Formats: sequence, structure tokens, C-alpha cells
Amino acid sequence: MEERRLWGQLAALATFAVALAVGLPRLVDPYYVHVVDVTLINLVIAIGLNLVLGFGGQISFAQSAFFGIGAYTFAFLQAHGAPAALAAVAAVLFTSLVGALLGWPALRLKGHYLALATLAFSLIMGELMVDLDFITGGANGMMNIVGIGLARDDVAMLPVLVAVAALGLGAAMIFAASPAGLRVRAFRDNAIAAQAAGVNVRSLKIGLFIASAAYAGVGGVCYCCLLGYISPDVFAWQTTFAYLAMVVVGGLGSNLGAPLGAALYTLVPEWLRFLQEAYFVIFGAVVIAVIALLPGGMAGVVGWVFGRIWQRSKSVLRLHAGPTTESGS
Repeated sequence: MEERRLWGQLAALATFAVALAVGLPRLVDPYYVHVVDVTLINLVIAIGLNLVLGFGGQISFAQSAFFGIGAYTFAFLQAHGAPAALAAVAAVLFTSLVGALLGWPALRLKGHYLALATLAFSLIMGELMVDLDFITGGANGMMNIVGIGLARDDVAMLPVLVAVAALGLGAAMIFAASPAGLRVRAFRDNAIAAQAAGVNVRSLKIGLFIASAAYAGVGGVCYCCLLGYISPDVFAWQTTFAYLAMVVVGGLGSNLGAPLGAALYTLVPEWLRFLQEAYFVIFGAVVIAVIALLPGGMAGVVGWVFGRIWQRSKSVLRLHAGPTTESGS
């Protein structure tokens, strides 16, 4: 039953992805296609953070640093003649390696100590992205990144980013339903009980950091390919809180949470931009209200609504079906 449900969800995801890639450019202005492109990149990064924070319960502020490492590695390799495919694979692998190196000492930390350690890592990486100007271009960043030849072509990049985001979300859904996903949630809820049951908590924690870094690395590569330039302010440590807000508002530990959080955080400010400076206040109030009043985030609300609709539809079907044979006899 669970396997059939998973395949149904994956089929629905694939259908929605195709419809979005084909239909969106015909329905909206090219500017909003760009906004959706950015939303998809944020979605990939948020999925990675949701794995380590939502599923694993490990507080990490390193996502912006991983995002920057992936982007700068890709841009640096391309600047030295590497093909786009090779540079992309190398960037994701290198970012994953950095995630493993960060996850190893983090095994001894938890709670706010882990949060402070990962925040310090983001601070250090932010400074290095500015100071290592012979690699990163310094405060000016790196311009004219070749990418896949579609930089600043928002409509052409949309199918690419939709495919990447759909594959990333599909992989996270499969992981969540797998035995490894169940073991991760077990040590999140009670690490001591999970260890007593034979769960290898150490390897799972490192694996989560690797996966989180890999998703952020993919996001960095996609960002380079979309815009054709990068600057260190995009990867500053403060931007980590944006990804944290996406995951928390969307719904921690929910496959639907990352898409909803990324869409809410990226699209709503655009819709409220006509309010000028006041939109920061309104959007901030919306985020606070969701966090305070909806413990399950937006995913919990959507799940409750669809659950009510499903129950109501079943009741209507039973009503129209009439009495059973047994009750009629």
C-alpha cells in the first residue's frame, strides 16, 4: 500500500513538472518565469536542509556556505576550461566532501552547540569567498560564467531547473519512505533508543550532512547556469536564515514542506512588492503567524485540507452507493 502510494506521488510530481515546464511560459510574463526559476533553485537547497534538519533533527546553519562552495567550484573549473558536465559533477562531489568533513566533528555536537558550529563555518566561508580573490574574484565575484550556454535565458532554463528540482524532490521522497529514512526519523525522535535498536547513528548523521551539502552544491551549479555570474553577498551567512525559514514555514520533515516553503518565501514577496517597503512587515508577520499557529507548517495545513476533502468525498460516494446487500436483506 505504501509503495503504491509513493509511486502515485512520484507520478503526480512528474505530471506537475511537465505541465509547469510546458505551460508556465505561455501563461505568465518572462519576469515571473525568472522568479519561478529562482524558486526552483531555492527549492533544491531547501530540500537538502530539510533532510538534515527536518528528518534528522540536526540544526545546521551551513546551507548558504555549501551553496557558495558549489557555485564557486563550478565557476572556477569552467574558468579553467572544464566542460560544464564535468565541472558540475566535480562541484557537487567537492561540496559533498566538505559536508562530510563538517559532519565528522559535528558527531560530538548537538542542539545549539551544533548550530553555533555550523554558523561559525558559514561565517568563515563567507570571509574566504571575499578574501580569496585569486580564486573567487573577491568582492566583485565572478562574471561571464559559461554554464550550459543558457545564462539569463529564463524560459530556456525553466525545463532544466524543473527537471533538476523534480529529480531532487523525487529522490527525497524515495529516501523518506525507505528503511534508511525510517532509521533517520528514529534517531531524530530518540537517539538513545535508536542506538539500542541497532541504528548506526554516526553514519546516518554524516550521510545527512553529505546529502544536504550535495543538494546545496546542485543549487550552486544551477544558480551559475541561470545568471552567469556570482558574488559573495548571495552566499553570506545571513542567507542561511532564509532557507531555514523556508523549511520551518513549509513544514519540518515533510516532503511537501520544502516546495511550499520555497514558493512562499520567494513568490509572496514578489506579489507584495507593490506595497514597497511595507511588504517586509507584512511578509514577516505572515512568517511569524505560520510558525506560531501552525506547528506542522504549511504542509500540515495542506494535508489537513486534502484529508477533509478525501473524507468528504468518501462519505458522498457511500451515500450515493446506497445500502449494501447485507443491510438490505
